Amino acid sequence: MSVPLWRAAGVGDVARRLASVFEMPMRVARLLAARGYEDPDEVRRLLTADEPWSDPMDFTDMRAACERILQAVRRREIIAVMGDYDVDGVSAAVIVTKAIQALGGRVTCHIPERVSDGYGFSLRLLEDAKNEGAALIVTVDNGIRAVEAISAALADGLSVVVTDHHEPGDEIVPDGVPVLHFTRHRDPISAKRGCGAFVAWKLAIQLLDAAGVPKADALRRWLTGLAALGTLADMMPLVGENRRLVREGIRVLATEGSAGWRVLCDCARVSRDTLGASDVSWRLVPRLNAAGRMAHADLAYRLLMEEDEEEAKRLAEELEVLNAKRRQAVDAAFAEAVEAVEREHGPNPAAIVVAGAWPLGVVGLVAGRLAQTYACPAIALADMGDGTLRGSGRAPEGASMLDLLSRCAEFLHHYGGHEAAVGCGLDASQLPAFRAALLEAAVAARPTGTAVDPPMAIADDYLMLSESADELLLWLERLAPFGPEHEPFRFFVGPVEIVRCARMGGGEHLRLTLAEGDAHQEAVWFRAPDRIARDTTGLWAFIVELVPNAWRGTVRPQLRIEQGYRLPRAVSREAFAAVFRSLRRGPCTLETLRQRVSGISAHLDRDLESVMATFVELGFAALEGGLYHVIASEKRDLRDSLAYQALVRRHLRPVGGGPSERMEEERTS
Repeated sequence: MSVPLWRAAGVGDVARRLASVFEMPMRVARLLAARGYEDPDEVRRLLTADEPWSDPMDFTDMRAACERILQAVRRREIIAVMGDYDVDGVSAAVIVTKAIQALGGRVTCHIPERVSDGYGFSLRLLEDAKNEGAALIVTVDNGIRAVEAISAALADGLSVVVTDHHEPGDEIVPDGVPVLHFTRHRDPISAKRGCGAFVAWKLAIQLLDAAGVPKADALRRWLTGLAALGTLADMMPLVGENRRLVREGIRVLATEGSAGWRVLCDCARVSRDTLGASDVSWRLVPRLNAAGRMAHADLAYRLLMEEDEEEAKRLAEELEVLNAKRRQAVDAAFAEAVEAVEREHGPNPAAIVVAGAWPLGVVGLVAGRLAQTYACPAIALADMGDGTLRGSGRAPEGASMLDLLSRCAEFLHHYGGHEAAVGCGLDASQLPAFRAALLEAAVAARPTGTAVDPPMAIADDYLMLSESADELLLWLERLAPFGPEHEPFRFFVGPVEIVRCARMGGGEHLRLTLAEGDAHQEAVWFRAPDRIARDTTGLWAFIVELVPNAWRGTVRPQLRIEQGYRLPRAVSREAFAAVFRSLRRGPCTLETLRQRVSGISAHLDRDLESVMATFVELGFAALEGGLYHVIASEKRDLRDSLAYQALVRRHLRPVGGGPSERMEEERTS
């Protein structure tokens, strides 16, 4: 049985029903049907993104947390917010700090330095809080595992409130400490989808409600935008409440926010008029993250808090310098890591552990690239120069990095994080044993059995260059935002020719003009393989996203290439037309037809049976008594045929790119 190249193959009845109910283009209805949307109510919820907001009080410790914070505000006690050095942690810190300031509270913020402090609330940060006279600690995006520091704070007479979304460890937070975490929620499965900024936002909203702050004020809107920023930065599932949060938060980020946020957009050359989730995720989040990776995340925190435009410009320029350094560091570290993989693991590793003299702030990005390049769990470790290694791990979809580390815990000082991303530390002397243990754990975690996975559809649907993309783009924007569990829709374009190729972005990106018959369309290819620009001849196919391109006040659809393939002439419309013309000369056997079309293409001769299967499937021809002959039929596209899709699949020759690769690469831009 042929596996379709795109998911929308064969969804006609469902798609026609959806197109009728919602008065949407058939192409859009096909996309939705291919994703499994059959119930009109489901589609309506997807389009409206009006999931009811969950009650902050669903966190079972919310009342106790708010009472202690409000008590501290009334008593004029100093409240120390303990954040984290990634964008989620920084956003969460700004959210809680802004809310407490709005209540008139005395609040300071402490964000750990990645190298000297490590992750989360620590004994050193506790000393800082004590030195400034804090009476209450509020952790954001951390704390669920900071049992030692929490216990020390309690012993010194301080109070603690924990807000976090990370997986808990074996140690339990001491009794009497309010903990806002999915494990203490009336709907833990739903709550687990929330990032650290989401939990902090729920706390802030409840605090503002308790203090009677108006519900429609600018502060609440800005806090919503910050919660959306954290959600996108931590790549949380864009379903349910998260989907509504990001959709509404993006509107805030596009129109409001601090002076620091506005200047950041300007420095990144991001138009707020057309700001989308992808702009935030791939162009703004990396810049904010550069502070914590290359210097101190306090810079990102101060930028988001800043209301003076001149100071905001100074901070944003400093961030741009750090971002450029981060890109260089990642590229250099990744190149060294690949050499280490080839030397220590070979070309097809089950898991990867590499170490080097790399900045601690970039090893997570290196691990991410390794996991995508080799399609296996990967850990990149920075040599701290004191006999210890610290680093990050990333796992491809379907593998749990946290579970793998739990099987190797005896070799580690510490570890924690999510299924897809973790942090850890160990003695350098334990590296060989840890590498062997992780490899063994990864092999053991693989599914048993010898069955080979069937080929998968590589796109949601095909797209003809002759189609008007303006209406399709409008519908795609209605279906946005896209992200985990609601991935962007991707289209198969081809066979096409490249009639123009120009370098951009310093030469590493390409701007192409694609031709399909008389139809032309512009496309961009970020970090395209260098060899493409040197040879654009022949037929091509691409996996693309349709995105808005804003230029001088005008927004037009643009194809953004995710993956490229070369194709032989045998799959071209011209080749199929030549066969059809030969068939119209009269009924014939396959062998006779092969003689008629000899000389058209060597590939075509070998693929003639697939060509005829395509014609029969589409109703252009029939096979009776061993003879093929033309029959009258309605006009249909070759790509509607599974036989044609199977033929194209056999000939696809990848030349680089890929959705997951672009995701990590653009995020490091």
